[in-house]
Amino acid sequence: MDIKPTIVSALFDIGRDKWSNFYMNYHTYLSWSEHLLSMNTPMVFFTEEKFKKNILETRILYDPNLEQTKIIIKKKEELELYKSHYHKVKELMESDKFAKIVQFNDVPEMCQPWYNIIMYSKLSLMQEVFEKQYLPCNSLIWKDAAVYREGEYSNTKWPDPNKINPIRPQFFSHHDKVNILVNEHHLLSQTRFIQGGAIVVPGYIIKDLNKKYIELIDHYLKQGYIGSDEKYLDLLVKENPLAYKLIKVDWRKYKKPLA
Repeated sequence: MDIKPTIVSALFDIGRDKWSNFYMNYHTYLSWSEHLLSMNTPMVFFTEEKFKKNILETRILYDPNLEQTKIIIKKKEELELYKSHYHKVKELMESDKFAKIVQFNDVPEMCQPWYNIIMYSKLSLMQEVFEKQYLPCNSLIWKDAAVYREGEYSNTKWPDPNKINPIRPQFFSHHDKVNILVNEHHLLSQTRFIQGGAIVVPGYIIKDLNKKYIELIDHYLKQGYIGSDEKYLDLLVKENPLAYKLIKVDWRKYKKPLA
């Protein structure tokens, strides 16, 4: 099979520059995103109008004719996960019942509904890229906009298509295997196995994977639990470990395994 990978990323203003905890300004986000935008790989980038100029000015330095680039302008309120889940997530986070069980109430995934909506939208945006073929592709690679803090990827053609598994999602993991005793406790904890900063999924299964992922979110929301995007990837692997390929790496060290 001729593997045609495309990187998918996004940047939306969710007010993080105004948070009292886990504050981050968007100048820093844009600065870090330059490392991702420097990669010599087809890339679809979802963002809002306010960030378009900065993203385009950086990307055009490495892809002057924008032959490998598609920038999709969306309002964050247009995201499918916002329409279907924002109010459910917000209601749970603000509930007295949740306040009694939450262990780390100041981390974004436990108190910032917009943070969860953006994080939960990764597979949905990958699915959109595959279905609409903004760029010709049959393999989707999610990368957080600010996943790289250094310039080691500048002008890098990554990944090597021969290193991409054509039939199984490839997840970068802190450990060799996922080991979860109680799902609900795992969701509320700060333990995670899969690294959400980079995800590789064959195009032909992205719709089914996203469906399973959202079903997990819905299942635990109904029970009064919520967790980070990575926790649901952990649970998917726990349910069917043979369906996924884990690559053990340190945080953000995604280059070598697929180079």
